[in-house]
Amino acid sequence: MRRLVFVVEGDCEIIFVNKFIIPYLYRLGFRNPMNAQTITTNRKQHKKGGVTGYQLFRNELERTLSQGAIVTTLIDFFRLPTDFPGYNQNSDRIREIEESIIKDFGNNIDLIPYIQKHEFEALLFSNISGFKIVIDREEQLNEVKSIIESYSNPEDINNSLENAPSKRLMRIFEYDKTFHSEMILESLGMEEILDKCPRFKEWVERIVARLSMNF
Repeated sequence: MRRLVFVVEGDCEIIFVNKFIIPYLYRLGFRNPMNAQTITTNRKQHKKGGVTGYQLFRNELERTLSQGAIVTTLIDFFRLPTDFPGYNQNSDRIREIEESIIKDFGNNIDLIPYIQKHEFEALLFSNISGFKIVIDREEQLNEVKSIIESYSNPEDINNSLENAPSKRLMRIFEYDKTFHSEMILESLGMEEILDKCPRFKEWVERIVARLSMNF
C-alpha cells in the first residue's frame, strides 16, 4: 500500500496529525503506512519546522514524492511567504494558491496541498467543551464562548495580525500551543472539527478519495 505523508509546520501539527487525523483514517478502514514530518529548513544544521519560503517547502514535497509516497500538507495561511505560487492576501482565495502548487508539480495526483485558514488554532474553536479542560475561570471561558458565537465557521476567526486565533488565546489565558492544543483537541475529537470546519472537512475528504483509489 502507498505511504501517506503529512508535511507540516511544527510539533503541534505533528501531534494533531499523529493523534487525531491518522487514527481517524485508520477507523475508516485504511491500512496505508502514514506519518507526519516537519519541513527541513537547513539540511546541514538539521533544522526543521516552519515555512520560511516556497523553495524549501517545495524541496520537501519533491523529496517525499520521489520516495513513492502520497503527500499532503498542513501549513497556515497566516504569514505564508509571499513567494508561494499564486500568492494573494485574500484568505477566501487560498484554493488558488493550492491549485498553483499542484500546477507547479505537473498536476501530480499524489500531491494534496492544504493551507489552513487562517491558523491551526482556529480548529480549537469548534466547541467550547475543549476549553473547559484547560480554563478554570468563568470570565475567560465566556471570552472564548463570545468568540465562538461571533463566527458561524471557526475557520473564519481572524481579522488582523493581532486577532489571529493564537493571539486571541494568548490574551485570554497563558496559552501554550503544544500543551494546550493537544488537550483541547482530545476533548473535541475529529468528528466535531469535521462538522464545524468545511475547508478542513474538504481536505480530509480529498485525502480519503486519493487513498480509496488504491484501496
